[in-house]
Amino acid sequence: MGKRNQVGRVILKNTALFLIATLIFLTLVTAAQWSVTRFKMNDMLISNLIFIREYRERFEGEMEKLGMNETEYAWYLTYKQLNIRQTFTGTLEYYARTAFSIFGKVEYGPVFGSFGHPLWYYLKNTVVILIMVELTVLGLGTYLGLKAGYNGGRLDALVSALAQLFSAVPVWFIGALIFLLAWRFSIVPDFTIRVQLAATDTIGKASAYIVGFILPAITMGIASIWEYAYTLRNIVTTEKGSDYVIYDRARGLPEGRIRRKLLRLVFPSFLTYTSYNFMDILMSVLVVEVVFDVPGLGYILLNSFRAVNIPPHGVEYYYYPQAIFAVGFFMILLYYINSLLVDLLYVYLDPRVRT
Repeated sequence: MGKRNQVGRVILKNTALFLIATLIFLTLVTAAQWSVTRFKMNDMLISNLIFIREYRERFEGEMEKLGMNETEYAWYLTYKQLNIRQTFTGTLEYYARTAFSIFGKVEYGPVFGSFGHPLWYYLKNTVVILIMVELTVLGLGTYLGLKAGYNGGRLDALVSALAQLFSAVPVWFIGALIFLLAWRFSIVPDFTIRVQLAATDTIGKASAYIVGFILPAITMGIASIWEYAYTLRNIVTTEKGSDYVIYDRARGLPEGRIRRKLLRLVFPSFLTYTSYNFMDILMSVLVVEVVFDVPGLGYILLNSFRAVNIPPHGVEYYYYPQAIFAVGFFMILLYYINSLLVDLLYVYLDPRVRT
């Protein structure tokens, strides 16, 4: 099969999966929205009906204009407040509002105020942390993994021990410890303030974000580097004991040449693990954002669904599907780009894929 045909199939397959995943996620978000809406509908109808009867003179003109009595007008207001069409065919309206609202300003109800910034502000904060962490993990983790796997020794033992330790500790716990230590010893005490100042252009943006996000990045680096290095170490160790390496050594080939050949052969496995590790790091970044109170996508997701006890009315549910869809869509999009790039690299770099 030609390389061009293989590339076309890869793009078509990944794009189709991206669209299917987006539609499924959108359907689930919309179904949850409709469930919460139906839960609120009767209570809101009763409240509107009481309000209309109490202040009937204020609504008399509009009720006469629409040709509605009190009950019909109460339903009309309820539908309008809950973004439902009067004919109960509001599903497509939910889809449109949920999908296209990611390009506007994400807001949520009066009980909690609003997020206060456009979605792109929160997205930018998450991307900054993600890039800082990925560069650190790829650079340091690759170096440690290759060196430990090829040379062994004390570094190999250290990487193996720390990988087992940090794989058993949740990332939020590491973040909480670093947060407490930074607060106790005044290490970068103004990281949240710097992020806020960067948003208002009060101080230099680049330096502000670097200083502001250094603690979350350190947390993710400590939590992710060792497991990444250990996995890469295992890949190299397995390949190092293969027949072709033993044969090359028996032929007396230089160690540098054997090492370069080994790197070419482990690259497909390294690429596959790196792509999966990227999504794992993204999920952990959302958790770390919450620990350090960073205004990112994790913050939006945390505040997108709340159950609040409001006496004497009881529990009120606040659900913001636009925000949930925005976070989910971004993660699906990143997974699509990540998977597409990896598959294309396989086509161009691994001849076994084209056979």
